Amino acid sequence: MPMKTRKVSIRQNKAVCMEVEARGIKTYIDEPLESGGTNLGLTPIEMLLASLGSCLAITTFIYASMQGIQIDDIRVDVEGDINTDGMMVPNAAMTTGYQNIRYHFFVKSPVSEQRIRQLIEHAEMKCPVGSTLRDGTTMDGLELTML
Repeated sequence: MPMKTRKVSIRQNKAVCMEVEARGIKTYIDEPLESGGTNLGLTPIEMLLASLGSCLAITTFIYASMQGIQIDDIRVDVEGDINTDGMMVPNAAMTTGYQNIRYHFFVKSPVSEQRIRQLIEHAEMKCPVGSTLRDGTTMDGLELTML
């Protein structure tokens, strides 16, 4: 299968509230009021956790469908440990990203727990967001156009 490129455009809505658009669908990424935001959307770091959990759930559901495994309900709770001082303290050595991420699946299915566990383990290996976080990715250099 050929490589595909996905594109997301982010535009400032107000202060730190950003309007995000992909495929004609718009949403907001924002900060809480106490952080200078308007509280219209998830924060970027919450969105990262949401992306991981959603991708894990979707990938699990897709593989279940492909294998004829019935899933009646699926939920994933995701949490991560992050040092929020990393962004505010002028210390170049201080890490700003998540140090640890955990997730918990809740699945309703007539299939055995062992089979669902195998399904989830397979989905974990194939989840694009999980793979990107786990294995890393190349980030090309900055491009800038002044408006």
